[in-house]
Amino acid sequence: MAEEKTEQAEAKDEPKGRGGSSKLVLAGAGVAALLVLGGLAWWLGLFARGGEAVATEHGAPSGHEASGGHGGADLGAMVALDPFIANLNDEDGRRYLKATLQLEFFQGKVPAEFNARLPQLRDLLLTLLSSKTFAEVRSPQGKAVLRDEIVTRLNHALRADLVKAVYFTEFIVQ
Repeated sequence: MAEEKTEQAEAKDEPKGRGGSSKLVLAGAGVAALLVLGGLAWWLGLFARGGEAVATEHGAPSGHEASGGHGGADLGAMVALDPFIANLNDEDGRRYLKATLQLEFFQGKVPAEFNARLPQLRDLLLTLLSSKTFAEVRSPQGKAVLRDEIVTRLNHALRADLVKAVYFTEFIVQ
């Protein structure tokens, strides 16, 4: 009986929750590690980003999500255009836009007609970009509208639905 009282007294002397606090610290560390790993996976493009394109193994966005385009999981031929520098159509005339874009085509190769008319198409795009104001292009929605306008104008000039999507690889307003 004396032994039972001694064990009970020792049990009362131990601080309560000692094992519970270490479990809480381990659980918190586990949650923090999961958040860090999830954020890293999202940043690397392993998860779809809300409203943004998901990178494919070729480094280009897939499907129709970036342009509001015609969809399809097949990656068409891609062509990178030289950068465009344009004055924006603001009242003070002191804002500039530098945009570099890539075009995706429905076909697996760049259409010959596109290459033959490249100077005309660059002029068309430069005229379109310089007609925009800062307010029109600064938001993600404004950039999406601009993408759609580029696809529409290029396909109209080419007299066929050849351009599937437009991707901005650089977009700077100063």
